[in-house]
Amino acid sequence: MPLNARLFIWFRLLFNCRFYYPIFTVLFLDLGLSIGEFAALNVVWALTIVLLEVPSGALADQIGRRALVVASGWLMVAEMAVLCLMPVGNHDVVLWLFVVNRVLSGAAEAAASGADEALTYDSLPPDERPTLWPRIMAKLSRASAIGFIITSISGGLLYDHGKVSAALTWLGFAAPDRAWTMKIPLVLNFIAGVVCLLVTLRMTEPPSETPAPRQGWWPEAKQAFLRIWETGGWIWKSQAAFTLILLGVVFDSIIRLFLTVTSNFYRLVGVTEAWYGVIGTVSSLLALASSGLMERMTTQGSLRGNFIWLTLATFAGLCFAAYPQPGFVGVALVVPLMLSMRFLQFFLSFYLNEIVDSTRRATALSFRGLTINLAYGLMTLLFGWHTQWYQHRLDLPAEDIRAFAASLTWWPWWFLGTLAAALLWIRLRRKAAV
Repeated sequence: MPLNARLFIWFRLLFNCRFYYPIFTVLFLDLGLSIGEFAALNVVWALTIVLLEVPSGALADQIGRRALVVASGWLMVAEMAVLCLMPVGNHDVVLWLFVVNRVLSGAAEAAASGADEALTYDSLPPDERPTLWPRIMAKLSRASAIGFIITSISGGLLYDHGKVSAALTWLGFAAPDRAWTMKIPLVLNFIAGVVCLLVTLRMTEPPSETPAPRQGWWPEAKQAFLRIWETGGWIWKSQAAFTLILLGVVFDSIIRLFLTVTSNFYRLVGVTEAWYGVIGTVSSLLALASSGLMERMTTQGSLRGNFIWLTLATFAGLCFAAYPQPGFVGVALVVPLMLSMRFLQFFLSFYLNEIVDSTRRATALSFRGLTINLAYGLMTLLFGWHTQWYQHRLDLPAEDIRAFAASLTWWPWWFLGTLAAALLWIRLRRKAAV
């Protein structure tokens, strides 16, 4: 396996598996922010990604993918350094530092999006890409599952002031302040960010894909924006690329929304918070076990067959979520829906890389990220409006979970409706092209 491929797995692992994710919302609140400020900061993060996603992909195709991947490493170090320096108790300073953090984090996500995958894919021998790329993605899936288990368990434990104090006291050290222990996951992630940066610095641009000599920032910027326009036109005209991205929008928006609200679903079926970490660990273990299946489905199955299977798994999971069984049975029945996201990402990466030309690969992959993120944002707004509508209609308080349960009953039919509309559009485009 080429060096870039091994480094790509390490980069994705260090970049995505973060020690503070298990306590992400709690961290914001413990540092003195409100739920409203937390939501606003996440909007800042999402807007930064949307604004920079495609330009960064075009820039990667223009000046070289390695440069953007290295930039994402530096940005990760900077965003984690800002979090580590947060002065606990000073609300105004914390708020503005979080704004800086969210912008840096969004810029890091945008810089890496498309560039890391394009750099790695183009480093593979052309005749071996159809077999090597699924193998690399399967290894990445296994590594990510293990990484999420480690960071989920250790991040939550290390944030627990009582457990950390008890452990240090047992070792003969003085019990630390809460302001110190709450930053342990952040410091660990800063160290992971430094290692991630070192990984990116070891990556190399494939000799055959080395970009042309630099012409100055303004000509380069113009070329990058022309590349955005040209790639967008190619995606619109390409039946295969348009189909894949449209299907990605339909599947990703509904699956990711469910993953966002899983804690509410657990509460709906009567599973207490103490089990959330266990459920997350079991899900990661199942993802680890299914990595080989993903690889076999892409190398031995067809695009049509794989997406038919994904449709059945997604629809069945949404039905079980809409009409849930109580307790762990209800959780077990939606596991296929939770795993569907990994299969979707695997399929999109395999099939889209297969049809995209190397000169526009990072830009095209960034278009995929942009459309999916925009669809998810719109879906989130629609879900919020729909839930509020049920609250007013049923005269329920905001915290009453019955409005959420009523909204879930629409999800399977929304999925089927949007998928049918997408397939109809694809068919009409195909007929018009003949």
